[in-house]
Amino acid sequence: METSGSNSFAILALTVLAAGALLLEHTGFFAGAFRTEILAMVDGGDVVSVGEAVTAQNTSASDKASARYSRR
Repeated sequence: METSGSNSFAILALTVLAAGALLLEHTGFFAGAFRTEILAMVDGGDVVSVGEAVTAQNTSASDKASARYSRR
């Protein structure tokens, strides 16, 4: 029964800490600390389609296979 008291104290302490952190974030003390923004631009020429990716992967695999056979 002694562990039950220490477990409930730990749970209560963690709950108080979490609630405090949420209140501080809500009031603006941690303004932006838990928020991320992605600042990126994508050019149409940089986009690779699935077909191009598969073709590139197959070409890479065939290059490796031909290199293996040419060493023999």
